[in-house]
Amino acid sequence: MLIQFSVGNYRSFREEQTLSLVASTDDAREHNLIRCDKGPRLTKVASLYGANASGKSNLITAMREMRGFVLASATKMNLGEKIDFVSPFRLDATSVAEPSRFEITLLLDGVTFVYGFSATRERVYDEWLHVRPSGGRFSKWLERTFDPVAGETSWAFRGPLRKDAKLVREKTRDNGLVLSRAAELNVDAVAPLFLWFQDEFLAFDLSAPPIEFVQFTAEMIRGSDDCRRDVLRFMRDADLGIRDLSVSEVSAVNIPDNAPDKVREFVTSLQQMVGSENLTRLAVTAEHATEDERSVSFSLEDDESNGTQRFFAIAGPVLSALAGGALLVIDELDCSIHPLLTRKIIELFQSEEFNTTGAQLVFATHDSSVMDPTLFRRDQIWLAEKRANGTTELFSLYDFDVESRPRKDAAFEKNYLAGRYGAIPSFGPSLEDVES
Repeated sequence: MLIQFSVGNYRSFREEQTLSLVASTDDAREHNLIRCDKGPRLTKVASLYGANASGKSNLITAMREMRGFVLASATKMNLGEKIDFVSPFRLDATSVAEPSRFEITLLLDGVTFVYGFSATRERVYDEWLHVRPSGGRFSKWLERTFDPVAGETSWAFRGPLRKDAKLVREKTRDNGLVLSRAAELNVDAVAPLFLWFQDEFLAFDLSAPPIEFVQFTAEMIRGSDDCRRDVLRFMRDADLGIRDLSVSEVSAVNIPDNAPDKVREFVTSLQQMVGSENLTRLAVTAEHATEDERSVSFSLEDDESNGTQRFFAIAGPVLSALAGGALLVIDELDCSIHPLLTRKIIELFQSEEFNTTGAQLVFATHDSSVMDPTLFRRDQIWLAEKRANGTTELFSLYDFDVESRPRKDAAFEKNYLAGRYGAIPSFGPSLEDVES
């Protein structure tokens, strides 16, 4: 489970900012919390609001990029390749030359992991892994530090990593992570952490065409009748007019009937080179009923609305997270989805009946209608505020001083839109006021 995520010197985050899912002492809506036997109480859902360009998407992107780098740095990056996702704060001359920093704190089976790294586009500067077993103290399993003056990296491997230190150090490139390389080398001690990134951390941007997660949900349907039933029920409950779903395998390369012979020859040779099975995708068909109860087939990709496509894409990750206790991170959750459907997704994660595994949802949105004290606690509503110097500051409604902290039953949406909490657009003069 996610305890907190921190990022610094990345895009609009100059100073390090932290999104924490550790519950406050607030006694409102206790069923919104995960009660850990050997750890802090954690919130099941965190929502993130702010004006356009305030840094909401930068936070979600930072989480996604950290996951991607952990999974790929050992296997998909070659010696000397740039770490492309690193993007330091550019409105300050000092920050531009310094590494970006990412850190995540997790609770996995009673063990707390604090893992992070800092990097420029050229290399990893620092990497650390601190671990606290249940009832114990933190142990610094890994500390890696690059000295830019000497041009050398110092390494410290402790605890269960000590016995594999020489092999891991020799195999880890300047532009790669120890965690990634150790996982590739089957170092058992890092397996729980690496597998969490791989299997229990789902993240995507709903404003972009959700092709990857349409395929994710389609794979679930094809792989299990139970999953197909659950996804279908999820879609039916959303009142999208769908009464059945089916999945078929089709070619990923569509060749128009009037395509030149050279194009057909190229596709044929490509299929022979990589194997035709590697050039396929899953197509989803939705069945709708007519007034006389006949069934009509609709292609999800060609015939259904953007909202239906996105809701289908969400279905798989939502159900998978709830079943396995995973973390689901979504940017622009409100994109093409009705506010009442957004609310239902939130309620699923906060339900004691449906969320029995400790699943968590973190999302960014402009939909203020769900900023509701009957749905959220103050420590679940986070704001991204863009300062005059271009930096982003993160804070929750509970982080206000005691004197100015909103009441736990306050009209959150009304007060937010009135500007009482900040993190809203500040309009300049209208066009009529601008002199020609």
